[in-house]
Amino acid sequence: MDNQELVHQVKNFLFEEARLMDENNYLGWLELFDSECSYWIPSNKEDYDPAQHVSILYCDRSMLEHHIQRLVDGKAFAQIPKSRTQRLVSNVLATQKNNIVTVTSSFIVTEVRGHQQHIHGGRSEYQLKENDSSYLIQKKKVILLGLDEPQYNITFLI
Repeated sequence: MDNQELVHQVKNFLFEEARLMDENNYLGWLELFDSECSYWIPSNKEDYDPAQHVSILYCDRSMLEHHIQRLVDGKAFAQIPKSRTQRLVSNVLATQKNNIVTVTSSFIVTEVRGHQQHIHGGRSEYQLKENDSSYLIQKKKVILLGLDEPQYNITFLI
């Protein structure tokens, strides 16, 4: 497959991920992740050891499942009422080596909750594994533009 076709397929995957998050389809979003995965939103610095420093979120599949279950069960009290979000995904770049695809993309998420609107921007870095005719997320790192600034309560999917 040439790079143009790869980028097209990856864009469709990222657009589907964005749709699931915006629709608060937590379980559908979780299905996009591999059984061995990591999800990381760094705080303060973009690159450091997340096991040694504070992160907004750093979890493996088990912790991600727990986080999603709290959202599904309505026990994530900071999400009552649920955030309404709309995200834009752009600047998608992808390279493939064997069956692993490395991806970077930019995003803007507009969130409305509690009569307030917030805009979150940044970039995401993915490591995707081919799975049938699509992909599974092995690693996702979300780098917020203001990662070194005080963050409003980010309890929705980003």
